[in-house]
Parts: sequence; structure tokens; C-alpha cells
Amino acid sequence: MKDFFEEKIDVRSYQMGIFALMKRRSRFTNDEYRILQVAYGDADDFDPIVRLEYTILEPELRRRVANSIEELAALGFDGIQVDIEAGRS
Repeated sequence: MKDFFEEKIDVRSYQMGIFALMKRRSRFTNDEYRILQVAYGDADDFDPIVRLEYTILEPELRRRVANSIEELAALGFDGIQVDIEAGRS
């Protein structure tokens, strides 16, 4: 998440990573899982081409990722760098 927010990886790499992360069985608290599920939905809503009422563009996705990072940090989750680009936690 941080890598995407800090523009170290592109949006497609972030999407693939968050999608892969959420497919795997990982050990997250209910609160962490809720935040990551929202991040998954946000990544799924990104579409630079198709404009529907629920699609978002990259600046909005980055803003939402920043919110997710803040929420996870408030829970003391320092594993924010979940190797999202590789889909590993």
C-alpha cells in the first residue's frame, strides 16, 4: 500500500497485489480485514477508461489508500508494507 501511495509501483501492480492478498488465507484481525476489504473494493472501483457512477480515477484511489494506511496504522498494524506488489504478507 505504501509503495503505491508513494508512487513506487503503478496502479496495475497495486491492484494485482491487493487482489492476490485478499485471495489468500491470511491472519488479520476483524478490524484489519475490514480495512483491507475496503481497500480491495477501492482497487476494484478504479477504472481509467470506463466512467460509471462508482468508478474512480487514480488520484481518488491514492486518497483512499492513504486513508487505509492511516486506519491500519491507528490499529498498530506495522505490516502495512505487506509486499502488496508481490501479493505476500
